Amino acid sequence: MKILIVYKKSFIESHGSDRKGLAQLDAADRDRLLKADLENRRALGDLTAHLARLGISSDAVSRGTLAAKRHYDLVISLGGDGTFFAAARYLKDTPLLGINSDPANSLGLWTCADRSNFREPLDRALAGKLRACRIRRMSVAINGKPVRELAFNDVLIAHRNPAAMTRYRLSVGSNAEQQRSSGLWISTAAGSTAGIRSAGGRRMPITSKRLQYLVREPYTWPQRRYRLSRGFAAELGLQTLTVGLGLWIDGSRIRYDLGLGDRVELRPSPALQVLGYDDARRRRLFP
Repeated sequence: MKILIVYKKSFIESHGSDRKGLAQLDAADRDRLLKADLENRRALGDLTAHLARLGISSDAVSRGTLAAKRHYDLVISLGGDGTFFAAARYLKDTPLLGINSDPANSLGLWTCADRSNFREPLDRALAGKLRACRIRRMSVAINGKPVRELAFNDVLIAHRNPAAMTRYRLSVGSNAEQQRSSGLWISTAAGSTAGIRSAGGRRMPITSKRLQYLVREPYTWPQRRYRLSRGFAAELGLQTLTVGLGLWIDGSRIRYDLGLGDRVELRPSPALQVLGYDDARRRRLFP
């Protein structure tokens, strides 16, 4: 068996060279960052040591350098939900297990354990006895060409200048509408508890195969409202009607720039096998 560990670099690891900035922080904020760095390092050390004791070969890569170079029997994300998304967007048939490296600072909705209790669920996963849930992701194509990443949570289409207006034509089934707004959220069932919900969307059953869309801050003049302001669909299409737009996948790290007249297609993609997922916890946190 071969395992890939996708881990999160702490803030200190990524930005520790900015000594002037760190020195300007309050002692409490600096101590929090140092503690989080220690927790991340300990979590990676504990995980690799446990796998070594079991005689299992593993590779470890930071989420910012992830590349699917070979086949793995299991991928473990070690971090928070952002690290989980970094692994989830590239996987095909390989199951994914999430471990929260720093639960004091990260919700870890898609993780099933942390540094203190990961051994039992991991051992069950290795034995093929940990419950799996198949969760749909979203594929994105720009001008007919699929992008490499699959969205586990959501896609945001908006102007790259947050103060500028977003102009586009949205197509849902046989209906199409020209719109102006501050952007458009499109989410999977998994992402329906994230940004789109904060903007007024609805939590979807995790087994749903549909996409949810929601227009952010619509500018409806001279109309009174848009017909396609929110809803659910099997797939969506969009054509840009201005320059300077961007398409973000699962947060701020993955962005594709969109030019005038570009066409975007979004549809559900094959499901990801998530190990140890607790839907009761999700419903409790996001009623």
